[in-house]
Amino acid sequence: MEIGIIKELKPGEGRVACTPENVKKLVLEGHRVVVEYNAGTGSGFDDEQYKRAGAFLVDHEEAWQADLIVKVKEPDEKEFRYFKEGQVIWGFQHLASSKATVEAMKEAGVTAIGGETIVKDGQAPLLAPMSAIAGRRSMLMGAYYLEKQHEGEGILISGIDAIDGIPAGKVVIFGGGSAAVNAATIALGLQTNVSIIELKDERIAWLKDHFKGEKVEVIKSTKENLAQEIKTADVFISTILIPGSKPPKLVTKDMIQSMKKGSVLIDIAIDQGGTIEGIKPTTIDNPVYVEDGKVFYAVPNQPGAVPRTSTMALALGNIEYLLEISKKGIAQAIKDNPVLASGVNIYRGHITNEGLAQSHDMKYEALSDVLD
Repeated sequence: MEIGIIKELKPGEGRVACTPENVKKLVLEGHRVVVEYNAGTGSGFDDEQYKRAGAFLVDHEEAWQADLIVKVKEPDEKEFRYFKEGQVIWGFQHLASSKATVEAMKEAGVTAIGGETIVKDGQAPLLAPMSAIAGRRSMLMGAYYLEKQHEGEGILISGIDAIDGIPAGKVVIFGGGSAAVNAATIALGLQTNVSIIELKDERIAWLKDHFKGEKVEVIKSTKENLAQEIKTADVFISTILIPGSKPPKLVTKDMIQSMKKGSVLIDIAIDQGGTIEGIKPTTIDNPVYVEDGKVFYAVPNQPGAVPRTSTMALALGNIEYLLEISKKGIAQAIKDNPVLASGVNIYRGHITNEGLAQSHDMKYEALSDVLD
C-alpha cells in the first residue's frame, strides 16, 4: 500500500502525523511511504530523517495521491480536489463542524477515520493525550491573557501568599474529563481556586477523590450552578466534547454578560463547534479576541502549538492502526478490529457515525450495512 504523510495547512500547526520511526516501521512491512517536503520540520523532524527511514520525499499534490492519507487535522478546503474513490483519510477529523468537508468526502467516496472517535474500553486512547495537552495549555493561556496588555483583568492568577488581601483568582472548569483534570492540575500548581462542574455522579465522586485535600470544589452540572459559578470566574474553561457530534451551546450569552470585565473564556472543543454561545474560532497565530469586555481564546488545534510533544504522543497512539490498515486493507481491518471500526466516520462515501449524520441532518448508514 502507498501511504502519504501530509504537511498540515492549518495556521500555526506544527504537528505531523508520523515520526521517522513510524515511517520505518511501515517501510519494513513492505509499504511505500511518501512524505511531503518539510512535513515534520515543525516538530523537529527534518526531511533527511524521513529519507533515512525509507520514505520518498514528494510535493503536496503527489503526497495526496496515496491510498492511505495520514494527517493530524481535517483536510483543508483546498485539498478537497485531491479526494478519490476508495482513499482512506486518517486524522482528527472533527467533521461535525464542517458540512462542506463531509459533502466533499461523500461525493468522492472516501473513507474518513477520526482519531477523536476511536473508543477502547470506554476511553478515547488517541484523543486523551491531545485533551491532556489542551487542558494543561488552556490554563497557562488563561493566566497569560488575564494580563492587562491583553485587555484582561490585570491580575496574577496565583495572588501573593505572602501579602494578606491579595488572594488567588478563580478558575471554573466546565466538564470533568481528561482535559478538565489536566487544566485543574496546572491551576492548582499556580495556586488558584478551582471549581469543576460535572454532570455524571460517578465522575463527580472520582473527581472528589482524585483532588481530595486540594483547593478544588466539584459541583453538579445544572444550568443554575453553571450560571452562578461563571459569574465568579477569572478564567472559564469549557472542556465539553461529544465525539463526532456538535455539542449544545450550554454557556449562554446572558451567562457571559454576567462575567467580570477582563475575564478569560476558553473553549477547548471549539473544533467541534464549542459550547460557548457566539464564540468564534481563532488561530495559534492570532489566538484571542475581545468582545463585550471579555477575552475569548478559541484555538481549534491547541496541541499544534507544542508540536514536538504532541507529535510524539500521536505517533505512539496511531501506529498500530496504520500498520493494520496497510497490511489488511481498510475493509478487513475494520472487520477484524472493533476499536478501529469505532473511528470510521465515513466509509466509501457513506456516513457511518450516527452523531455526525445528526449534526448535519444527513443520512446515517450502519457500518455493518455498507462494508464490502
